[in-house]
Amino acid sequence: MSIQRALPAVLSIVSLTVAAPISPSHAATTSCAELYARHVRDDLAFPYELFDQTENNGFRVLAKAGCDKEAADLIEAYIGANHAGDSSLRWHVAQLKASAGQTAEAIRYAQSVLVEHEDGAKNALRWNDYVLATIAFLEHDMAALKMHRDRVASAGDGFFGNVLNLKLLDSLIEHFDRDYKYASTHIRR
Repeated sequence: MSIQRALPAVLSIVSLTVAAPISPSHAATTSCAELYARHVRDDLAFPYELFDQTENNGFRVLAKAGCDKEAADLIEAYIGANHAGDSSLRWHVAQLKASAGQTAEAIRYAQSVLVEHEDGAKNALRWNDYVLATIAFLEHDMAALKMHRDRVASAGDGFFGNVLNLKLLDSLIEHFDRDYKYASTHIRR
C-alpha cells in the first residue's frame, strides 16, 4: 500500500484548516465514538509522519468525518502514549478544539506553540503572528486579529505558508461573527 504524503510539515499545519470537511453522512454511518475507539486502538503506534503529516491517516480521518472533539482527543492520546513534543500536534489540537467549541482549551494549546524567540530575518514564516491572530479571533478581539494579520501580510508572498495562513486569517476577519469551525472552513480560494 502506498502512502500519499501531505505538504511538507510546515505547510501541513494549515492543511487541516483549509481542507473542506467530509460530508456529515460519513459521520452518520460510523459514529465519532466508534471512529475514535478504532483509531485510538490502531493509530497510537504510528510514526509521527504517518499520524500527523499524512492525509487519510491518524487524526485526520476523524477530522474529515466532522469528529473534531474526538480528533483532538486522539492527538492528546498520541502525545501521551508517545511522549511526543512536536508543536504541530499541539497546534492541531488547538485548531480542533476551537472547531469543537472548546475555546479555553484551544487558546491554551495555541499559546503552547508560540516560538519564544522568533526571528523573522532567519525564518520567513510569521508563525507567532498567525497563532496570535487565531487566538485574537477566539478571544473576540478584532483589533488584535487585524494587527497580527497585517504582520503576516507584511511578510509578502515570498513564503507559501504565509500566503495560506493569510487566507485563513482573512476568513476569520470576514466571518468574525461566526464560530471558528465556520470561519475556518469558508475560506475564499
